[in-house]
Amino acid sequence: MKALFSSLVLILITTLSFAQTAESLKERIQEHYTAIHADEVETLLSHHLPEFSIFFGNGKALYEPGWHETYEKMGATFNYSKPNVTMKHFSAQIYDNVGVALFYLDGYYGEESGLWRVSAVWVWTKGEWLEAHHHESKLLN
Repeated sequence: MKALFSSLVLILITTLSFAQTAESLKERIQEHYTAIHADEVETLLSHHLPEFSIFFGNGKALYEPGWHETYEKMGATFNYSKPNVTMKHFSAQIYDNVGVALFYLDGYYGEESGLWRVSAVWVWTKGEWLEAHHHESKLLN
């Protein structure tokens, strides 16, 4: 009986540590920004769903699914202003297997400094959080 109880506790702890909680989503997003700051593009891209889309904070058009493959086919390289930002006022809500994160990015994108608002939609799939959509916009004074 004691062994059965120990096994059940271990299963419960393991399940909770890999669950789709707001805290696990925040941890995943922090890993994501660590990869961005380290310029680990492959890690960054592995955090996205194939259908990933993004509105960058520079006001340009929507980058839709397939943009990365289009760049590769054209022989182009994806060049973005590498940010040096920190997250502020970070919150996350979970709705079944979907997480919505809201936060600010404070710092620099290339030469431009400021505060950007971020909303991001992440989906819990196959035991991990993957980003479906990301939207940034610069906070105007």
